[in-house]
Amino acid sequence: METKPTRRGSKQKMAVLDATKRLSNHPTAEDIFFKAKEEIVSISFSTVYRNLGILVKEKELIPISGPGSEIHYDHVINNHCHIQCRVCGKVRDMNVPAVDFSGILPSDASGFTVDGVCVTFTGTCRDCQVETDTKGEQK
Repeated sequence: METKPTRRGSKQKMAVLDATKRLSNHPTAEDIFFKAKEEIVSISFSTVYRNLGILVKEKELIPISGPGSEIHYDHVINNHCHIQCRVCGKVRDMNVPAVDFSGILPSDASGFTVDGVCVTFTGTCRDCQVETDTKGEQK
């Protein structure tokens, strides 16, 4: 009797995770697709997108909301903060202490049990500062 391989260690899923780590810059699904395609030429965008969902569910990746409906993915899963350029949407890690949520009680959080935190600061990256004034407004 033939057994089906589990998704847990699938080649496609590992290629998606590896691509995210190799890009190391909070890539979008499209960025990850093109990087994963270097390893598995036949991989489809839907396969990449499905595996990103699995990796987020398994807490191997963190999704970060970008401008509009764009999602960036982070392979660093410890508690940390991000900064996002309001001009181009680029997301980077910030070297500031992360918010400690371990002492937050459900009574302090509208009845919620807090199991994570995502702090994203906004600003203008160096590249965009060249094309805009320091407030991120077009010249």
